[in-house]
Amino acid sequence: MLMPASAEFAALCQSQLAMITKLIGAESAAIYLAESWSDQQMPNLLPIAIYPGGRPERATLAAEKGLPEAVKPTTALLNEATTATTPVSPAVLPEPALSPAPETDSEPASAQRLAIPMMHEGGVFGVLVGWRSDHPWRDGERDRMEECARSLTLACVLDQRGQWLKTQRSSLDQVQTQQSDRFHELLHQLRSPLTALKTFGKLLTKRLSAVDPNRSLVLNMLQEGDRLQELLGYFDDTLQAADDTREEAATTLPLLLPASDADAVPTASTVESDSLAHFGGALTAEPMPLAEVVTPLINLTQPLVEEAGMTLQAISPAMDSWVQADVRALTEILNILIDNALKYAFPGSQIWLQWALSSPAQPHWVGLLLGDTGPGIPAVDQAHIFERHYRGLQAAGELAGTGLGLAIAADLAEEMHGQIDVISPLAKLSYPLPAIIEPDSEQQGTAFIIWLPRAEPPDAHGDTPVMAT
Repeated sequence: MLMPASAEFAALCQSQLAMITKLIGAESAAIYLAESWSDQQMPNLLPIAIYPGGRPERATLAAEKGLPEAVKPTTALLNEATTATTPVSPAVLPEPALSPAPETDSEPASAQRLAIPMMHEGGVFGVLVGWRSDHPWRDGERDRMEECARSLTLACVLDQRGQWLKTQRSSLDQVQTQQSDRFHELLHQLRSPLTALKTFGKLLTKRLSAVDPNRSLVLNMLQEGDRLQELLGYFDDTLQAADDTREEAATTLPLLLPASDADAVPTASTVESDSLAHFGGALTAEPMPLAEVVTPLINLTQPLVEEAGMTLQAISPAMDSWVQADVRALTEILNILIDNALKYAFPGSQIWLQWALSSPAQPHWVGLLLGDTGPGIPAVDQAHIFERHYRGLQAAGELAGTGLGLAIAADLAEEMHGQIDVISPLAKLSYPLPAIIEPDSEQQGTAFIIWLPRAEPPDAHGDTPVMAT
């Protein structure tokens, strides 16, 4: 079934009728569109435009502008149109006898009517009809009418597709709006228990002495609660920015993009794109010593490592290294890598962090390595582990996962003008293993190296450090 013709298509039909009528010297012309089509019945034809005249309102053209009664949308009119063209499949045109519409008193025998079908890929979209009484239709005039019908048919196809896309977009927008509402409600509901848990944690710290070994666990819980609250805030900001972008696009997007002004259409780059880049908005890369990030993270993660039956150690260099990085982003990368080590390594595995690594190929980078003596990563998976939703052989295992962690880590490293390398097994590592790592672990295990731009430490006068070049 065809959708109603748009106002733009009706205006195009009207202008084309005026042009073709004057060009071939016809007295009048009209365009009908098929309202529906099936194998069992002929379509209902609805008038879209007439010349001279205007766009009729879903009515017959009889008695309007002096047009004869015989131009009513009838089966005979469509049959007449199909006799003038190449025969079509019976599935497209049912069997009724192909005969011209009967003459009436209001249409004298001298009136000459030409009906041209508007067909595309075996389907009938409508009929272009012209009238004249001064002489029979000539071949050249018929050719011009057929050319006009073909052009209008293509325009009708584009118009129908455009209206279908508009309808689909409206439905999609409604679904996205409902999903956005649910996400906002979930965020609101999550904040209440999170606030309660943080309050309970603070009350618990007041009941524990400073030397109680459980006090550090509670403090870690509060720190993770703060991190979760911050992430929920980023989630809320991202949802709101997406809502604003969708609403603005729905109200300002033109039907066609002006070729001379491509910037007129709002895009993700013009609507707060930085706030949608990743979990924390725009990164702020600043010079920092790596120990500032690594040491607190070791203290925070140590209880989890012990609970998993593993060990975690930091191997600090003689002199700390400075990098240009965002604290939140670098912390998130390390959290992801440590979480993966805890998830996929087996009890008894060793995990270690070491930094101040140098790269001959990139002397302006500093490397921070996180390694484990777990089972390692198959060679076939190593080229894809930073792709979103890729899990490789892990997808067939029992451990749940989304395949997003390493992709997020790689994106954050790239945002800081760095990268992450993966080496597995440890025997392929070009750096010597620490003495604490058991020698027989070389044929397994995994090492991730986070490369970040080197920064110079402050001088003795306390000047602000700058990124090394």
